[in-house]
Amino acid sequence: MSELFPAKTIALEVLGCTDPSREGEFNRWYDKVHLRDLRDTPGIVDVYRYRDVLPDLGDLGARWRAPEGRPVRYLTIYRINAPDPWLVMQRIKDEDGERAQKGRMIDCLETYETSVWDFVAYRSTLLPPVRPPTRLPDGMPEVILLVFAGMDPAKKFEHDDWWLYTHAHDLLETPGMVQCHRYLSLDPQPAEQSPNLLNVYEFDMDDPGAAFRRILEDDKNIRRVEGRFSSFSRPAKAYGSGLYRHWDVM
Repeated sequence: MSELFPAKTIALEVLGCTDPSREGEFNRWYDKVHLRDLRDTPGIVDVYRYRDVLPDLGDLGARWRAPEGRPVRYLTIYRINAPDPWLVMQRIKDEDGERAQKGRMIDCLETYETSVWDFVAYRSTLLPPVRPPTRLPDGMPEVILLVFAGMDPAKKFEHDDWWLYTHAHDLLETPGMVQCHRYLSLDPQPAEQSPNLLNVYEFDMDDPGAAFRRILEDDKNIRRVEGRFSSFSRPAKAYGSGLYRHWDVM
């Protein structure tokens, strides 16, 4: 179980290395050079990295994976402490352009999504752990499932109530899931069908794919059949939804 989550304000960046033959070079640059630059940005408390697990899981959850032909996804999580978190991420984007001119950026980096989120709610499991809890040096979760979603803003109270007292309760019955957190988008000018909710689910187990499979099966065979899904959801397009494992920085 993580020590630093849930965090008050976070930003997520979903990205990839466009040249698979240079993935090692890409990760060395990111870990040795880029992380240092990101952490020096005013308002950034710390930065963490994750790698997509779903490509290694065969046909499991195919709709959650990156589109065919796209590189393996990496996830960067920022913890932010600033009056205007959105402005902090805009500053990083501008400074990346300046760093590129100075030769401090790599030419095989592609960013797919950047989003900023504010904490709403949190729940943790009451089930006994399936193994001794993992304690990573940076205090972050070992495996997380990100679910970007949309809701009718006029029904926010009802939607949050459903998530906290029905859906989170149901999912935390999944062996190996230890915590779940809910965030609200801070995007000041959201695009049409952009997600305005983020759910982060933490796993602490040897086979997170098994927990993910259990969730998908229970959603299909139990929760939807019993009407335990919210009627306040709306379609949302997000590239970053998926299962990610903690990346050990070099």
